[in-house]
Amino acid sequence: MGPLDLLGRPLRDLRISVTDRCNFRCTYCMPREVFGRDYRFLERSELLTFEE
Repeated sequence: MGPLDLLGRPLRDLRISVTDRCNFRCTYCMPREVFGRDYRFLERSELLTFEE
């Protein structure tokens, strides 16, 4: 049997969203050495849409 969630349901799907617009801003994903004050985030027009 595969992995289960906290309610005992089987985990069948995994969704990964990759973007530079993370709203958590944690040091694990966005270290200061890389994401300093001058870091240029992608423009909205450069981000993938839901359909893409």
